[in-house]
Amino acid sequence: MRQLVLVVLLTLALVLPGKGECAASDVKLRGWFFGWQTASGQRNRYDVFGRDELPSGTVEDQGRGGGLLVGHRFGERFLVGFQLVFARHSIIGSQDHLIDAEALLTGTVIFRPKDTLQPFLRGGFGGASEVLELIEDSGNVVSYGTAAIAGGGFQIRLSSRFSLELETVATFSNYLEVYDNTDNKPWPEEKWQVRTSNYGWRVGLGVMVWF
Repeated sequence: MRQLVLVVLLTLALVLPGKGECAASDVKLRGWFFGWQTASGQRNRYDVFGRDELPSGTVEDQGRGGGLLVGHRFGERFLVGFQLVFARHSIIGSQDHLIDAEALLTGTVIFRPKDTLQPFLRGGFGGASEVLELIEDSGNVVSYGTAAIAGGGFQIRLSSRFSLELETVATFSNYLEVYDNTDNKPWPEEKWQVRTSNYGWRVGLGVMVWF
């Protein structure tokens, strides 16, 4: 992630001096967009399965993954999108892994949409899950519920079709139910209710393609 941030800063240094080459009235704003990103994030807690033995060890805070974002521009400043994102965490002393996953409807307000550097605010809501991958069992246990994000970042406009994006958001998740998708079925129920939540942050760095 550090190397990717350096790439963004270097690109910013290269493109900003050319900001005055065309007037704002000549900038073409396209409607539809598709983006992909690399993501990094962490949560304040991971014991969201309603079982003392899950997860099987201490979860590493730093998770890495990626995501997709697709949507449409309304007017010049407002974007509505659908975002899928995940981050994979190792578990210390175990071969098991934990995956944060979110599916979100997002709203983004872009400031200075015709400039090279475009700060934005972003919020969203949808669903969240924590997926515990059990290597020895070749199955998983899934806790899912609702999710929300709030934050912002900036885009660097490279052309009418391409932008770079740096996103930083706070994440909030409320888990409601757990599914046991393991082969051995070690618990009496196949699914059970939970009432627990966590919060954290996520940083994403990606490319946006405009149509």
